[in-house]
Formats: sequence, C-alpha cells, structure tokens
Amino acid sequence: MTSRTNRHAAGRKQGGTGAASSDLEQRRQLAVARYLDGDPIEVICQEMGCAKSWLYKWKKRYRAAESPWSQERSRRPKTTPSKTPEAIEAALIALRQTLAPDGSAPVSARVIRDHLRHHATTSIPSLRTIYRILNRQTKEVVSPSIALHHSHDNLPPRPKPW
Repeated sequence: MTSRTNRHAAGRKQGGTGAASSDLEQRRQLAVARYLDGDPIEVICQEMGCAKSWLYKWKKRYRAAESPWSQERSRRPKTTPSKTPEAIEAALIALRQTLAPDGSAPVSARVIRDHLRHHATTSIPSLRTIYRILNRQTKEVVSPSIALHHSHDNLPPRPKPW
C-alpha cells in the first residue's frame, strides 16, 4: 500500500505490520465489484483512499480471468542474469579444497583468482565475487563463530585515508 492508501484507510484493520492478506483481498474484490456495478473509478478511489493505478491493476487482473486474481504476487524476479553460474561456484569451492585440502590454512580470494588466471579458460569472476562465494560456503560448512574469525582473511587491504 502507498502512503496515500494508508492515510485514507478509515475503517480498515490497522496493525503494526499492515493489514492482513485476507483484508487486502476483500478490499480488492470490493473495489472491482463496485467498478463492475458501474461506480465511477474516481469515486471508488476517493472513497477507498487508493490510487487509480491500483484499481486499474486489479480490474485488469480480474478481466484476464486469472484464478487467484485478488491475491498478491511475488515481486521477486523470475531470473537473475547476473548471478554467478553454479558450475563456476562449484569450481571455486573445489579449487579452494584443492589448494588447502586439510582446511588448516585459509585460501584467499586473490590466490584463487590468480590461480584461475593461469589455468582457466572460462571467464574469471571478480575478486569480490570470489570472496562472497567462498565466504558463503564457509558459513554453510563452518560454525558462525569460526566464519566470523576468518571473515577478514580474504579481503584486500584498505587504502589509508591520508
């Protein structure tokens, strides 16, 4: 909901986390039903305290005959084109295990990147990407206290602010 919708939300259930999903669905259904009964969009939006774009969105979904048209949809993207492919992540983790098989000495992202430069034919991820992948894998395998202890081992040194 927008701040405009919240401002005109008289008579609706208010809570710390917002209205319940069933309350929102009922509100959407009521708005579309009023539109189908012939009420002008301007009047519906003014009385319900919502933007016209809000009502047009739900009217469009209703007309498209989508089965759960009044339910909220995820805004998460269906694809992530910039995500590092799983094959490259697996190769980085395998390379780390090859360079330090017993896990006693941490292998830095810089060492792995340099190794990839000399031996890899595929594209090489950035130093920061390698660090994030290794750090994520460390947190999954090792307890959080140990992961926090070694979290700065793979970072490049900070420049001094002269």
